[in-house]
Amino acid sequence: MIISASRRTDIPSTHCEWFLEKLKDKYVLVQNPFNKNKFYKVDLSKENVDIIVFWSKNPNIDFLEEVRNMGYKFYIHFTITAYDKNIEKNIPNKELLIKKFINISDRFKKDKIVWRYDPIILNKEFNSNYHIKNFSYISSALKNYTDECIFSFVQIYSKIKNVFKKDVNNDIEEHKNLINDLKEIASKNNIILKNCSQSFDNIENSSCIDKNRIENILGYKIKENKDKGQRKLCNCIKSVDIGTYNTCQNGCIYCYANK
Repeated sequence: MIISASRRTDIPSTHCEWFLEKLKDKYVLVQNPFNKNKFYKVDLSKENVDIIVFWSKNPNIDFLEEVRNMGYKFYIHFTITAYDKNIEKNIPNKELLIKKFINISDRFKKDKIVWRYDPIILNKEFNSNYHIKNFSYISSALKNYTDECIFSFVQIYSKIKNVFKKDVNNDIEEHKNLINDLKEIASKNNIILKNCSQSFDNIENSSCIDKNRIENILGYKIKENKDKGQRKLCNCIKSVDIGTYNTCQNGCIYCYANK
């Protein structure tokens, strides 16, 4: 079984002790996101868990070390964007995050860490030149410390539409032009750029829960197939997410997982 920890909240940053306790308990009760009064039990024993896929904007390195010491395999999606605290309220300085990313890559090897540059907000304040400049800087800093970067353009869900009072640029051609620029920058830094669950004919779609990456880390084949519970264009294989909505403390204004 593959554990996702978590698309719904930042476990490696602010819920470390809770998660480690659940690994020691060898199970966790997960709230049904569609019915808050229902919970289901997930077996977290090492015999049942093939790998854990973490998602974070500011992971605790000692936490990751503890997970490894407990005998669990993992890799992590580490998001580093170009935004300041007006957009990502509780996220540290980008220089500190870049240093942390490099530290994790050195300690656990670069196949265990994927860089996420998402979501891309494209408007007058954050225009294409802004993203090209910042993506180039981060990409250059992370050269040799990851092999993949995943991005997406911001989606204005109903719960966040009032946050974005300024218009968001949804022009497909501008999106595609920016993709070409970012793809070229990434390639120069030996990083493969992929898009998450959006339809563009000039970029490969990612698989964030990536069967090939997982099998390479594990050293054996797994039977999991495409996760039918995800969006149509999502290439992720099936996993069990153990996070809970409305528990993330990062304070990002574009977040779909918090109210």
